Order: sequence, then C-alpha cells, then structure tokens
Amino acid sequence: MNKKVLIIIVCVMIIVAICAIFLVNISNKNSDNPNSDVLKEKETLNLTVSYLGVDVTPGEPFNSSDIPEDGEYSQIPSCAFEGTDNVAIYSHVEITSAQIDGSERVYSVYFLDDEISTPEGVKITDARSDVIDAYGDDFEGNDNKITYVDGKVELSFLIENDVVTSIEYVYVIE
Repeated sequence: MNKKVLIIIVCVMIIVAICAIFLVNISNKNSDNPNSDVLKEKETLNLTVSYLGVDVTPGEPFNSSDIPEDGEYSQIPSCAFEGTDNVAIYSHVEITSAQIDGSERVYSVYFLDDEISTPEGVKITDARSDVIDAYGDDFEGNDNKITYVDGKVELSFLIENDVVTSIEYVYVIE
C-alpha cells in the first residue's frame, strides 16, 4: 500500500513539475524575450517631430506662432481638402496645415535638410539600411521609396543610390 501511495505522489509531482516548466516557458516567450520589446516598439511609430522644442504631429492641432523661429508663410489651394493649405517654411522643415475636422491641424511635415532627424534618429543623407534598422522591414514601397503606415499617418523616405534624399510625414484623409 505504501508503495502505491509513493508512486502516486511521485507521479503527481512529475505532472506538477511539467506544468510549471510549461507555464514558465509561455511566460518567458511573452515577457522576457528581448526581441518582443523591439517588435512592440516597431508596431507603433513615433509620429511626433520635435522642431525647436515644439512637438508637431500630423493630424494634431497646429499654431505656427508656437514655433520660435520666423518662417515664410503662404496659402495655396488645397489638393486634399476644401479651401486652402497653410504652408510654413522654417530653416529645416516645412509644415503644411489645413482645416481638418473644424480646426487647424498638421497635414504634412517635410524635412528640408539633414539638420533635423526623425525621433528614431534618421535624417536626410542617411543610408537606406539606417531607415530599415530604425523602423524595420514592414514597409510599403521599393528601392526608391519606403513608406511606413501607422493609423492615418504615413512616414515616407525617398531613396536615391541607397541614400535618403527626402523625409515626409503625411496625415492621410480617407
């Protein structure tokens, strides 16, 4: 009788140990995998460009007077909306805004030179591989244009001879 009880106890302990190992492996795959954080970070782009300490985000409200630099301002007929687009050209960036959902909002942010970079550190003159290293290989495009889409914002890089020649964030209107 004691032998049967001992065998049952050993079997139960083995089953508990196997279940514990299985649960630890599942937990490690979901939380301790160093690549899981990288994948989570790349699933959502940082779409806010900081220019002279002012955050500029496509689709968000914009007031050109918040930028502490004199810019050149103009209005042009809008291709995407009714009415006009407001274009503000600063030393290193061009910001286009328009009336979207009843308020002045950022439509696009276009980099003018290599003095400004994306939040991930990519700038004009960087290599194509720098873009992919920073943002991953889940993009639309080809050898000449790489576009990452996150919700209603597209982040595009024009590439010539494996060098970034243009960077633009655009708020996509459906």
